Amino acid sequence: MVSNVRDFFKAERRYDPRLEGVTGTYRFDIQAADHWYVWRVAVNDGNVDVSQGTADADCVIGCSEEDFIRIASGEQNLITATLQGRVEVAGDLALAQKLHALLRSKPQETPAEKPE
Repeated sequence: MVSNVRDFFKAERRYDPRLEGVTGTYRFDIQAADHWYVWRVAVNDGNVDVSQGTADADCVIGCSEEDFIRIASGEQNLITATLQGRVEVAGDLALAQKLHALLRSKPQETPAEKPE
């Protein structure tokens, strides 16, 4: 279970087979009580690069820290939260749907890098 935003993004993520075929960038603008977390995730056919920063992205997702933790933990559905106005999604909605599918599926034990 995800307990905080920083731990979720600091987890080592170099390759995830659930993201094979996905190419694009996400930016997560997450509002905490007294500050903002801004993370950028670049995905290239399963290879994942996570960094802090406000650079442009194909898909921008904004929400509260509480909602992000619930979504990342699988307790809250990303699409439902968006329809309820709890989450704002801008940019590539198809990319957001791919993220939704990823968050709903259980991670597998994966190698750190894409197998050749």
